[in-house]
Amino acid sequence: MNLFVESGHPDAGAPLLLAMARAWAVMGAEVVIAAGDDNLIRTRRADDPGDRPFVVVAAGLPNLVHEFAHAIQAGYLADDHGFDYGLIPLDLRVAEQRALLWGELACSVLSCAYAPAGGDVDAWFKEQVEIQGVFYGVSEGAEFAALVDATRAAHPGELPATVEAAYRAVAQALRAVGAADAEAEPPEHLSFEALWARYRRHLPASPLASG
Repeated sequence: MNLFVESGHPDAGAPLLLAMARAWAVMGAEVVIAAGDDNLIRTRRADDPGDRPFVVVAAGLPNLVHEFAHAIQAGYLADDHGFDYGLIPLDLRVAEQRALLWGELACSVLSCAYAPAGGDVDAWFKEQVEIQGVFYGVSEGAEFAALVDATRAAHPGELPATVEAAYRAVAQALRAVGAADAEAEPPEHLSFEALWARYRRHLPASPLASG
C-alpha cells in the first residue's frame, strides 16, 4: 500500500482516503498524511517511504483532495504540479495563466464538496482561496475577490466549465480504482457560485470594485 498515515490521525481509515491513495498509486505517487505538514507533491527523496517516483504530502484528507484535483486536472505528476513561480504575478489576460486561477478555484470547490475541513465548508473555502492573492500581485480578501469577479465577468464560461470538468475527472479516477459511488461522488455537488457568494458577503468593499 502506498498510504502512510501518522498514528492517531483523525482521517486514518476513511474510505475516501483509501480510494484516493489507490488512485495516487496508479499515477505513481506515495501518500503521506501528517497533521501540520506541508501540502504538496514532490519528487521522492531518499528518506521517503515506499518506492514510487513521487510523494504527495498532506495535512489531512481535505488537503489531499485539493492536491488530487490539481493532479487530475493536469493529467501528470510534477513537483508542485509543475507550477512556474517565475510567472508571478500571473497575467490573467493570458488564457494559459488564467486557467491556473480557474484550476485553483476548482480544487477549492471540490475539496469542500468531498471533504470539508472540520465539517465547516465556508471556513475551509475561505482558507483555500485566501492564499491565492500573492500569485496575482494583490492582497488576500477583498482585493483578490474583486480581481476574481472582474475576470469571471470578462470570461464567464471558463470557470464553470473547469469546475464541472474537475468533478467528472475526479469521480472517474476514483471509480477506475474501484471506489463505490459513496466515495467516487461527493456528498454534495457544490457550486463555486454558491460558495463564493457566501464568502463575498463577509468581505469589505475593495478599491478595485469601484475603479
